[in-house]
Amino acid sequence: MTHGELVKAAGKWLRGTAGCSVVLEELCAATGNGENPDAIGWHCGRTMLIECKASRSDFLADRKKPFRADPTRGLGLYRYFMAPKGLLRPEEIPERWGLLEVAGRRVFRAKGHEPGQGYWQREDPWCFSARFAEGEVQMLLSAMQRIKVRVGPTEFHSMLHQRLMQQPIDPSVRQAALASWGGASNG
Repeated sequence: MTHGELVKAAGKWLRGTAGCSVVLEELCAATGNGENPDAIGWHCGRTMLIECKASRSDFLADRKKPFRADPTRGLGLYRYFMAPKGLLRPEEIPERWGLLEVAGRRVFRAKGHEPGQGYWQREDPWCFSARFAEGEVQMLLSAMQRIKVRVGPTEFHSMLHQRLMQQPIDPSVRQAALASWGGASNG
């Protein structure tokens, strides 16, 4: 499996299994700590970071990064390595990190936090509550700035202040509108 294929699998896993509403894949942003995760997602304000490793040498080199040596300088409330099945062993994964293994089109959690479980626990053995959360905000702002550049400031302002700030559409009205357009609901 290539690194790019792993990154796509990570994004899909974050959006699906982990239920993240916002997912960024390989976004290079000035985060202040130098970290640019392969994939990071937000679920109810909590972050899940995935570092993809297609080779053992890449995994071993990762330990030398300053934000790995000092976990309080890293991003992600929950952190995982993702690799092809059998490349990494659960016992060699750093403390509080998870391991996601990819076999074919499936992703298996071999170690780590189970998404949907314990998000609201005060004491979760898998979470990095002391982390560089400011860098996570910087990533979101960088993504929003890129959207603004692509769509233009007028459309961006319209999106934020006219569309996003409107009252939510009643689900029954939304369902009827989708049906009349021939679309299906994603929930």
